[in-house]
Amino acid sequence: MSLTYKELETELERSISASLRNLSHFAGFRPHVSIHDKKGRKKRQNASAENWSADTGEIRVSFEAAREPASPPPAPDPVRTAKPVVDDPTAELIRRLDSAESKPGYDFVALKWFRDSVLPAVRPAWADAGARAAVLRDAIERRIVLTSKVPNPKSPMFPVTAIRLNRSLPEVQTLLGAARDSPLGFQPVAIRGEALSATVLRERR
Repeated sequence: MSLTYKELETELERSISASLRNLSHFAGFRPHVSIHDKKGRKKRQNASAENWSADTGEIRVSFEAAREPASPPPAPDPVRTAKPVVDDPTAELIRRLDSAESKPGYDFVALKWFRDSVLPAVRPAWADAGARAAVLRDAIERRIVLTSKVPNPKSPMFPVTAIRLNRSLPEVQTLLGAARDSPLGFQPVAIRGEALSATVLRERR
């Protein structure tokens, strides 16, 4: 499943907001990102962003005053127990996917290989195919894990579904102990000459 330009703009806005959180100059303002082609035309929001690159377009960032909420949000119901941001199975899945993405010589992590080969080798609980599928599906629905189609090296006619961690999420960064050595709190984004959507969402290292 490829990202649309609207989804990519939202991811970039979230990343910029997190990076500027501690700068008083930007207090009360929020970033607004828009993606254009080389002629300055705004990209269609529901179009796929997989093939966008800096050679064929540009990203514009502006800042606008953040709107104050009309009323404070309601207090949480103490009777109900909220679902944890990252539960134990999901946390383990995140760590294993992080390890799989770091394997030398691997350009991508195939969903089927990760689900049916990597996870079952971790511990007996993952031997249950239904449990593995349920945890992975939940992580995808919560956008903790992102999916995309990549060429199959063995069968080019049949693309492979690849998965990668959404490293822009604070809960993923916290779980993996993301370093914040920069005084401004920036997380470097490595641009490698591929589609911007794939680079931004795989790399927040």
